Amino acid sequence: MNLGLEHVPRCLFCGAEGLWLHRDLRDPRYGAPGLYHLRKCPRCNLAWLDPRPDPASLSLCYKGYYTHLPISAGTEGPERRCLGYLRDCIRTAILCGHFGYRGNHDRHGLCRLGALMGRVRFLRHRAAFDDLAERFPRFANGRDNLLIDVGCGRGDFLARMKTLGWNVLGIEPDPVSSDIARARGIPVFNGTLGDARLDGDTADEISMNHVLEHVYDPLSLLKECCRVLRPGGRLVLHIPNIASLGHRIFGRHWAALEPPRHFFHFSPRSIDAVLRLSPFRDYRIRTVDKISAGIYDTSVALRDDSLRGNTEARRRRGRGLFWAMERYLCAAGLSVGEEIEVVAFK
Repeated sequence: MNLGLEHVPRCLFCGAEGLWLHRDLRDPRYGAPGLYHLRKCPRCNLAWLDPRPDPASLSLCYKGYYTHLPISAGTEGPERRCLGYLRDCIRTAILCGHFGYRGNHDRHGLCRLGALMGRVRFLRHRAAFDDLAERFPRFANGRDNLLIDVGCGRGDFLARMKTLGWNVLGIEPDPVSSDIARARGIPVFNGTLGDARLDGDTADEISMNHVLEHVYDPLSLLKECCRVLRPGGRLVLHIPNIASLGHRIFGRHWAALEPPRHFFHFSPRSIDAVLRLSPFRDYRIRTVDKISAGIYDTSVALRDDSLRGNTEARRRRGRGLFWAMERYLCAAGLSVGEEIEVVAFK
């Protein structure tokens, strides 16, 4: 397997020549051939891959990727759990009272209480199926509501949202992942958001979960998201944070580097610089520690050269201390979480 490569010596956004951050990076997990280097912009703090695969070779980098795996149980919607009745009542009340999902139940006696409980972040995130957190949207109550997931993969997120009443659309360049999502009844456009040529002012919500770092032109994608959103519509995106505690500790073995699939690496400072060039004016940026334990385990395994393919890294000693330290630093106002979370409104 030979990859065509293109060199990117200068920052895509401000034009400065990049300084070397990491040299001779390999892809030990999925085996894409070649050596890759990471540059960092001295002006805006953006980091990027140089060289990177050209568009004709990109699909070769995703052979065996986790988005090609069969669907596991429990991804289609809410699950019944131990002590489930009480939890389901609380969840339903918050989903209705806070998020506006009124069509999923008939009795609304607790929904006013759910509106109050939804103000508590812990309860709100638990009701929103934990891992979704800010990705979980308030319901747009209308026949033409539309939720778009850019880089939808196998459609896990959209399958869950469809059961809650959303009209959904997946955007996915990878044909294997697109076929898996379609088999679940998810409408998917196989290509990019720009290729889909959607009408403007169409979507109530756009989600991009660890997508922006994979694309050749992040700014163009952000502009297209803004065009497609309705006035007042929301974009929620998550990306790895190269200014995280994990990268500072593990350096070239940091799990989120993932050459050659991650073309760009953002810090809060650099994603803010990109957003200032976009049409979005109402946005907030913060870092979160949600995936810190998994990043720690995977980074240790990569440092030990003991991880291949989609094998999940085993729990490593020290993960609890790492997670607690990162959570404390984030709570203290330092932007060292493993993910950057951006919520932007049109």
